[in-house]
Amino acid sequence: MITIVGVPNTGKSTLFNRMIGKRKALVHSQAGMTRDIFRQKLKINEQWFNLQDSGGFFLNKDTINAEINKKIFKAAKNSQLIIFLFDGKRELLGYEKDLFLEIKKLHKIIIPVLNKVDNLDSYLQPQSYYSLKNDYIHISAEHNLGVEVLFDKISQALHQENRPVSEFSSAARISIIGKPNVGKSSLINKILDDEMVIVSPLPGTTRDSVDLEVKRNQQMFVLVDNAGIRKLQKIAEDTESAAVIRAEKEMRNSDIIIFVIDISKRIDQNDMLIAQKIVRAAKPVIIAGNKSDLLGDNAGSNKFLALTQSRFNALHFAPIIAVSAQNGKNIFQMLDMAAALNEKLNKKIKISALNEIVKRVLREKKLTTSDKRIFSPKFISIESYRPFFIKFHCKSSQRLNDADELFLKKRLTQELDLVGIPIFFKVSASR
Repeated sequence: MITIVGVPNTGKSTLFNRMIGKRKALVHSQAGMTRDIFRQKLKINEQWFNLQDSGGFFLNKDTINAEINKKIFKAAKNSQLIIFLFDGKRELLGYEKDLFLEIKKLHKIIIPVLNKVDNLDSYLQPQSYYSLKNDYIHISAEHNLGVEVLFDKISQALHQENRPVSEFSSAARISIIGKPNVGKSSLINKILDDEMVIVSPLPGTTRDSVDLEVKRNQQMFVLVDNAGIRKLQKIAEDTESAAVIRAEKEMRNSDIIIFVIDISKRIDQNDMLIAQKIVRAAKPVIIAGNKSDLLGDNAGSNKFLALTQSRFNALHFAPIIAVSAQNGKNIFQMLDMAAALNEKLNKKIKISALNEIVKRVLREKKLTTSDKRIFSPKFISIESYRPFFIKFHCKSSQRLNDADELFLKKRLTQELDLVGIPIFFKVSASR
């Protein structure tokens, strides 16, 4: 385990992104953007490591920053090697020096690094850094200067044997999505029984997408905790709006989406907005009604869940489950549902069986196209499974009218046992 530690705005997230070779941690010029602990697999000279990006250590003692500081020390304590990152463009800060000396007391391997050194040949190290009596590595994470030297130093410091790639490398990505303060991080904490993700009563605490590896019943998951989504015009901080955009991108990169709502409150416009975004992501979905403990047994009744689900007409295919991050109700059943959804998409559907089902449905009820003609496909095929596209080969390319399309989708969801998986239609004119 390798953890990057330092005060805010030294470039920790930029270095993290540079080392893993892709943009994962959110980078911003404003201090304090990274609030959670990111973890990714990293390969250096044929050796595998876990790399963590920690939040910036703050001097002030407000609730959020105190939580961040506590997590930084926990992450450092659990590491074999610490990259302590300084800003090489300025002098050493007083509380930065104190933090470094506190980290040294953990008796870990520490590599002190001066970042933002844009010209390695002509760089003059600020005098104050000599007080720590360190042998610094000079880098520019932004411009990829000196990073290879850092890799070599890590490899030398940690004499590990080469390990195979993580068993989580092909695990299903499950994105936890919802508006601020519905309990997304609390649900994940209940699953992990760990303090990896900061939980706070203040809306908007999770600003980045955080990957967390979970193993249950020999099945692997990567749970992704995302920033709460709300309308961009309602967001005051541009830092938070960037995280919301990241959450939307993460939805498109996930295998399954768990849409968390606060079942103890009325569905509002923000919930409806997120439902629309989820539909556009074209991913399998589970609706998790959190805070069911506030409503008692009624929250788990089929009638109550059906009434709640009916508000999300566009997510008609998604199952809904009452859960509670407070008492753990149905938390693991929710994960099992996600595993089952992922497994369904790995199984192929017989085209002959699909054709027979559609023919039977069309015998039961005449469906019409948008130009009011009888819908009568010659044959049906499956164009893709992720997303799940059914292709109708017809005389014309006129699609079904909206009501009949929804009817057929609902029937096929039942007949093919695809609850939770969105079905998309494509109509093609063929001779």
